[in-house]
Amino acid sequence: MSASFRRSQRGLVLLPALLAIAAPALASDTSNGVPGASVARGNRNITEAVLADPTQRYRHFVLGAPYEAASLVVRLRGGSELKLTLPENEVFEDRVPRLADLDGDGQDEILLVRSSQQNGSALVVIAPRGGSLAVIAQSPSTGGANRWLNPAGIADFNGDGRLDIAYVQQPHVLGLLRVFTFAKGGLKEIGSLGGVSNHMAGSDQLGLSAVADFDGDGIADLALPSLDRRSVIFIAFKGGPHVIARRSLSAPAVSNFHVTRQVGRPTVSVGLADGSRVTVPLSP
Repeated sequence: MSASFRRSQRGLVLLPALLAIAAPALASDTSNGVPGASVARGNRNITEAVLADPTQRYRHFVLGAPYEAASLVVRLRGGSELKLTLPENEVFEDRVPRLADLDGDGQDEILLVRSSQQNGSALVVIAPRGGSLAVIAQSPSTGGANRWLNPAGIADFNGDGRLDIAYVQQPHVLGLLRVFTFAKGGLKEIGSLGGVSNHMAGSDQLGLSAVADFDGDGIADLALPSLDRRSVIFIAFKGGPHVIARRSLSAPAVSNFHVTRQVGRPTVSVGLADGSRVTVPLSP
């Protein structure tokens, strides 16, 4: 995922679309890249990041392929490369390194989903530290194997000027949206909301969500499917996460959301199980 965030005149920070490129992209350390992984490209301290070393040791395979990633490889500005390889009981259950300046210091961190048989999944924040890559913060773990989470968006959701991170915990069975901000060196939960999803089990489509200022108040909102994926739910966060609109779909959502525009306002383009693609506005 690109680190080039767009910032409007009103201070809204939006996360751009994924850059879907088959790994490997870096030179030496990604010769064993993960097929189908996305390359994150940045213009700050990190120029590229990609997952590497496919492994079958976790065997959840929620993303539709019989492997996960054992390693993360990062190229820094200046050309040096760093590699973080997880212990044998852990994997990156992900395909998309996400770059974001969470602490506002002008340098990007990397966000990924890490999973283990003992603790389940957690969202981890990784940064270059002292010539290596280190996990500097993480969300609470889901508590057991095969309990996955999927990031939904990174933006200033509550209007305080800092980036927040939204993910859906267990999008197939629990459907709990959780929102965190990076504060005092760790991730602090600032809100949650149930009844949502952003993934279909066994699919490689991780982007069933969209970030935009859908209601026009200058603060980022989030659109994502209901837990049964038969509706699109628009959520605002100022004052706590709350639903601002719900729009029914003719078939379950199955593929990545895209932000489009109608009459100057952002809308969501949604791929459905019947093969169609529909545009869903906040207002009917």
